[in-house]
Amino acid sequence: MNPVSIIIGALIGGFLGKWGGMVGGAVIGYLLGELAGMGERLAELENDVVRLRKLVKPGADEFSRPAAPQSAHPSSSGSAPETPVATLQVATSGESPSPARETAPSAVTVSHREETAQTDFVFQRVEEPVPPRCEPHPSNPVSDLLGRLFSGENLLVKVGVVILFFGVSFLVKYAAQHGMFPLELRLASAALGGCVLVATGWHLRNRRAAYAQVIQGGGVGILYLTTFAAMRLYHLVPTMAGFFFLVTICALAAMLAVMQDSSPLAVLGTAGGFLAPELASVGSDSPTMLFSYYLVLNAGIIGIARYRAWRSLNLLGFVFTFIVSAAWGGRYYRPEYFAAVEPFLILFFLVYTGVAILFARRQQPALKGYLDGTLVFGTPIVAFALQAGLVNNFEFGLAWSSFVLGLFYLGLALVLFRLAPHTMRPFCDAFLAFGIVFATLAIPLAFDGRWTAAAWGVEGAALVWAGLRQERLMARGFGYLLLIGSGVAFLADAGSPTGSWPVLNGFYTGCLMLSGASLFSAYQLYRQNHRLDSWEAGVGTLLFAWGMVWWFGSGLHEIDRHLPADVRFGCFLTFIALSCGSCQLIRPRLAWPLLDVPFLGLLPAMVVFAAVQLLTGVAHPAGEGGYFAWPLAFVVLYAILWNQEERYSLFGSFHAAALWLLAALGAWELHWQIGCRLPGMATWALTAWGVVPSLLALMVIRRGEAINWPVARHYGAYFGLGTGPLVLCAWLWVIGVNLTNGGNPWPLPYLPFLNPLDCATALVLFTLAAWYQKADTMYADLPHGALRTLFAATGFIWLNAILLRTIHHWGGIPFTTHALFHSMLVQAALSIFWSLLALVVMTMATRRTLRGLWGTGAGLLAAVVGKLFLVDLASSGTVERIVSFVVVGILLLVIDWFAPVPPRTGEGGGA
Repeated sequence: MNPVSIIIGALIGGFLGKWGGMVGGAVIGYLLGELAGMGERLAELENDVVRLRKLVKPGADEFSRPAAPQSAHPSSSGSAPETPVATLQVATSGESPSPARETAPSAVTVSHREETAQTDFVFQRVEEPVPPRCEPHPSNPVSDLLGRLFSGENLLVKVGVVILFFGVSFLVKYAAQHGMFPLELRLASAALGGCVLVATGWHLRNRRAAYAQVIQGGGVGILYLTTFAAMRLYHLVPTMAGFFFLVTICALAAMLAVMQDSSPLAVLGTAGGFLAPELASVGSDSPTMLFSYYLVLNAGIIGIARYRAWRSLNLLGFVFTFIVSAAWGGRYYRPEYFAAVEPFLILFFLVYTGVAILFARRQQPALKGYLDGTLVFGTPIVAFALQAGLVNNFEFGLAWSSFVLGLFYLGLALVLFRLAPHTMRPFCDAFLAFGIVFATLAIPLAFDGRWTAAAWGVEGAALVWAGLRQERLMARGFGYLLLIGSGVAFLADAGSPTGSWPVLNGFYTGCLMLSGASLFSAYQLYRQNHRLDSWEAGVGTLLFAWGMVWWFGSGLHEIDRHLPADVRFGCFLTFIALSCGSCQLIRPRLAWPLLDVPFLGLLPAMVVFAAVQLLTGVAHPAGEGGYFAWPLAFVVLYAILWNQEERYSLFGSFHAAALWLLAALGAWELHWQIGCRLPGMATWALTAWGVVPSLLALMVIRRGEAINWPVARHYGAYFGLGTGPLVLCAWLWVIGVNLTNGGNPWPLPYLPFLNPLDCATALVLFTLAAWYQKADTMYADLPHGALRTLFAATGFIWLNAILLRTIHHWGGIPFTTHALFHSMLVQAALSIFWSLLALVVMTMATRRTLRGLWGTGAGLLAAVVGKLFLVDLASSGTVERIVSFVVVGILLLVIDWFAPVPPRTGEGGGA
């Protein structure tokens, strides 16, 4: 089917007759496209027949018979007598001959000894060279359609019939509107013209079959149009007589099509019949007449299907019948029409169910039981959708409809299985599936959505189990769909009221049934995976995930609904941890590897819960039940890690990640406890973020090898992957806090080095040194130079921070960037301090002949000199400026005396 022909026909028809013209034009476009395609296929078949005839009955010019032999005895020269040879040259088409064939063609020799002449005939097959094949040009659907329409034989008659059909319909309509000619005469003339066309086509059927069939189809369509107009539009023909004529015309079209084996004739005649009400501009709100008329047409279709397997005719009737029915229902249906419309919908459904079966039985022996998916699957879907609109006002109307439809399909599957169990097996499977679907669908239509979904889930699990035992893929597939669909249906009804009892309520019970059904099915698939395809193993994994989602989701929902807020979070985490632990307990008994998945998600879930606590405003990890949940979660985590020690190689990363999480939670909790229990001690609370990671890292560095499990067993992971990020975070904390915090030691007075901030900084630096010392023994490729520079820079920042905090507390200068930068006291103190520090560094470098270290001190002195002239010099007339210049000058003299440039020998001598 070419959609372009349908679109073009619909556009042309829309310009001519609005909605009705559009429908008619689309159908005519479809028919013309099909006829053009059939003409092409017929031309190809004719060419094949001509080619085969040439091969079987070659012309006289293709034979060459040599003269008779001169002697029957050997010649005097001793040569053998020549044998008469007849050569048959057969031209074949195919691929181009190779050069070898051009020089020495192969010969196929068949010897035939005649009894009288004793003559051998040699048939030589000569392959003619084939011209080179041209690359096909990309096809254009529009140009292909126009080429088929405006080329080939019977073009004029095709276009003429289409124009004539529309012309007659427009003539009838125009004449009726303007009172031209008596009405009876107009209708009789149109009917006579249709009869003439039918008779002419029948007379010419043996001369030009295609031409004759098009003429007959157009005549049948005109008879349909005229009869329907006389009966329904003008009421000139009684109802019974009109239907008698319609039945007669329908039978005539069917008979002509079957007798001439002409699918286009049947399609044209039937399409004319379906278009007759629309082309006559009849828009009735009374369904009986219209649907009775369409029932007659469908009777003709099913009669033809009894003798011919014409799929295009079946699809045409199906589309017209149900589209017109849906369009009429959308415009005119009212509840009082139910008794008149319902029987027709049932009959239409039965007609096309029967047409699909007849179509399969009329196939070639090799295709017996061929299933037309459009009719088999489309009929129940469309009919049930229309039925839903009809029974919308009846309580349980759609539920009963679904139940009856399910019983019908189950019974039909049983009948077909008994009559033709082999040839009709696809129909049996399809109808069995439909029966189960519609019978199952009756449950949600009659009962509460949650119980419906739960019943679906259990039914899906039963189908999977039965499908595995009976090795029926279709049953298993339907079970998979039910298991997933039951969850979707359950969610769709999640807002309905439920019971007030914890656990013992409809919502949670339904969730447990869905989860259990999915997990049961997944386990059954795992047990039978050696007999299944690989894709069904993926389905088993999907069902396991689906069941776990329902298990965890329903549990969290139940906790949120029934438990108080002050313990809700702890119960969330406890439920997750105990569920993962339970999976690990039953995993060895079931030998089901998928039960390891919940444990693998436990640590990520703990991280997510910590983030949720932080983002939702929970003050500290122990809040809202975290005081009992977090210890339990870590116990379960480490118990599973110990139990599965030999199974997974990635457990080292799990141990390291657990150490990170423990450090973060411990620092957070200690920070909150100090800040909450000891108000005003913000600096003490701040030190928790550096102290806790440092202590955990020191424990691993100093005592980790003495702890047999888990640290010593995974010491590489604990030290490298575990303590590395901890000491990095502690170092970042040192840098940040020394650059931004004033270090208020309340209630103690401030003393340099002897305050909580400097003590915590010293602990972090000690931890960094210990980590570096241990790493130097474990890793051979450490960047020693970069790490030493990092330590020196960190110490420099810390010492400057101590100086600034001392000036802040003792000099009363606010610890802000603006205040400190514009304080001459701070600038003078920094200049003197940097100079003293340069003196110490350069003196040490001179004594140890370290030119590189001496260069560092010199660089620091250069910075001091630059600062003196760029910053300190701006504060003219201050004591601080004088002191800074004098002291720095003296120090420069001292440095020059005590710390000259070291010689080039020793470390850094070449620097």
